[in-house]
Parts: sequence; C-alpha cells; structure tokens
Amino acid sequence: MATTMRQAINCVRDLLDKKGYNYKFDAENNKFTMGFNLSRSKLKSCDIILYVRPVKSDEDYCRTLLAYGTIGISADQNSMNDVCEYLTRANYGLTIGNFELDHRDGEIRYKVSINVRDALPGEDAVDDLWGIPVSMFNRYGDGLLAVNMGFSSVKDAIDRAEA
Repeated sequence: MATTMRQAINCVRDLLDKKGYNYKFDAENNKFTMGFNLSRSKLKSCDIILYVRPVKSDEDYCRTLLAYGTIGISADQNSMNDVCEYLTRANYGLTIGNFELDHRDGEIRYKVSINVRDALPGEDAVDDLWGIPVSMFNRYGDGLLAVNMGFSSVKDAIDRAEA
C-alpha cells in the first residue's frame, strides 16, 4: 500500500516525540529541523533538515524521506579543491549517505535518504536520518576543519579520521 504524506509526517513526528527531541516542523515545506551537539569534533554542532518528499505525480503520497546534516562552516575558495578531495576520500566506502560540497558557495553537508513509497520505515531507519550525519561529522569534522584552514594535508587528515 502506498504511503501518504500524512502517514510519513506522523511517523517522523511520533519518533521525534518518543525520543524527546526538540524540533520544528514547517508544514508548508514538509520539513523538520533540529540541532545536535557533536561530542567528538571541534565543529560542536550539526543541524538536521529532514524533508518529507512527495511523489511528483501525486502530491498526496510520499516517496522519500531526505535528510541533510549541515554545519556552521563552508569551504573557502582557497581550500575548495582540498576540501573536495577530503570529502571524496571520506565518501569512498560509505554504505549509507554521502558528503556533498556546493562549489558555488562552499556549503558542506551530509545527505541520507530512504524510499518510503510502499511502506513506512522502521524506527531504526528513521533514526539513521539524523544519526548517520551526526556520526559522520563527529568522525570527519576535525579533519575537515584542518584541511579547510590549511593546517593539514588531505591524506594526513583522512588517515587520522579513519584510524
């Protein structure tokens, strides 16, 4: 049976409420936003933006839950190529999600999505939508900062992150 937008939104909302998370919901854009502290990175925090996306041909039904983890820094023009290489190396071998870099403005984010067209996801799958980006910024955040600020080579920063 196809998943409606209302079912998908309620699924996410119910889990967030159950976990006691503080969040905002923008009904016009079907968007949840929340913040998480990073415990193992100098980045300090990660904001999660979770979209409930409809099927293009029928706005009443949901196709995807799409989450972006964002941080408070951007790659600057001088380090853009090194940051791009760092994120590409970090992405290699990841099984769920990936880092993205917007070359126009240096925005760095981590993306995770799940298809919910035919069934509501389980609690673990929804948890992954914010847990994985937080985990990835905890793991790769310090290296990202070091590369972006010119304090480390890409190879050394990746080696430290993956040790």
